[in-house]
Amino acid sequence: MSPNENWTEGRADSYYEIGIGKTPPRKEPEWFSDVKADNHVWLSIKDMGETGTYSLDSSEYLTDAAVNAKNVRRVPAGSVLLSFKLTVGRVKIAGCNMTTNEAIACFASDDKRKLAYAYPYLRSFDYGKLGSTSSIATAVNSKTVKAMPFAMPGDLELSEFYLSTKPIYEQLLATAKESRFFAQLRDVLLPKLMSGEIDVSKVDLTQLNSHLA
Repeated sequence: MSPNENWTEGRADSYYEIGIGKTPPRKEPEWFSDVKADNHVWLSIKDMGETGTYSLDSSEYLTDAAVNAKNVRRVPAGSVLLSFKLTVGRVKIAGCNMTTNEAIACFASDDKRKLAYAYPYLRSFDYGKLGSTSSIATAVNSKTVKAMPFAMPGDLELSEFYLSTKPIYEQLLATAKESRFFAQLRDVLLPKLMSGEIDVSKVDLTQLNSHLA
């Protein structure tokens, strides 16, 4: 897409609902968990360092009580996430409903077209323009993110972009979920294989190969 007279320019928060995550007090360990079941994915910048467009899981989780008691912002699936503290400029799409820590900004919108556009826009944005200090890591804050300049395509261009990229995003999400599934399967099976709990000599490789073909 090339900018034309149908495009508009404004602050990021004039096009998106932008919210910031939160970290409950670390001195209160009851808010945190290493187990995903019945808890909330709580994304960190480290988690955003994993390969892929979508984020589906985190290394640490928040309990439901933590999210409610500490008013931790809930991130709807499909929202675009931007790291803006310490490591500036990592961009992911929330592959599920989740939460994040305070180093991550959430770009949310009821308009899926805008979300499809936000991901490549934020990926290609020059964050060096946001800071006036020698260290961009200390220059960018939540106010800076909300005020960052955004160039928004006109309605027709936005719709065309969404329709052309929708199948790509769907495939990327499906691939991310599949990769996550096999990673979880590996984590379950590998210890059993190593301990001998599963005897691979009894596996019918012919049947397995035909299934995987």
